[in-house]
Amino acid sequence: MATFTVGEEVLFEDERYVVSSIDRTDGRYRLLATTPDGARVVWAPHAALHKLARYTNERDDTARMAPRR
Repeated sequence: MATFTVGEEVLFEDERYVVSSIDRTDGRYRLLATTPDGARVVWAPHAALHKLARYTNERDDTARMAPRR
């Protein structure tokens, strides 16, 4: 089972959010997102959250870096 921490970016209903707090009594996470109309705040259960793939899947992105001299 994946764990999430305050400050971590997560996916909830295919949207990116940041975990702002955790209610340990019922396992809900308070999530924040920015929108053109302002902040969006939602509460979500642990089971509905997903880690962002770009943080959990290995990727070689060093090929474009300039070589050291």
